[in-house]
Amino acid sequence: MHTGQKETHTGHARDSSPGRRGVRTCDACGKATPPQRLFQALVPDSSVTDEFDARYDGQRLVTVCSTDHLHQLIDRGRREWVDEELWLGRLIRTSSQREMRHADLAAVGRRASLTPEQLGRVLAWNSHHHAPLDSLPGGQLLVTTRTTPDDDPRRQRPR
Repeated sequence: MHTGQKETHTGHARDSSPGRRGVRTCDACGKATPPQRLFQALVPDSSVTDEFDARYDGQRLVTVCSTDHLHQLIDRGRREWVDEELWLGRLIRTSSQREMRHADLAAVGRRASLTPEQLGRVLAWNSHHHAPLDSLPGGQLLVTTRTTPDDDPRRQRPR
């Protein structure tokens, strides 16, 4: 949800909403609060990957009105963390690099610092996700073929 907030180059938030000068909202409760009474911190979030720097992957900047709300968001981030989601984000970022366009998926995985096991887990997680990706930005296919018992040649009766 866009709140009209913009991040400045210093990392401090400023309000750009007309008619709401000096007010920010808490990411936990939505309460409008003057900036001097807010806290900003990084919380765990496996859906976040930094466009340029892997050191910031898995962290989301939040603004909260109390330390209790900060702890709630930290706890939620830890509880909802999914390694495979973070790894998929790293594959997407790596695949977007010019030199990785049309590279094979294993090469993209290695460049994203994923082990073959992690790559396999990402593919399995993606295929069972509610909105699976078919391919990465560099053209690498992510779709794994799903077989039903009827499709499995080991389970078919001889004719």
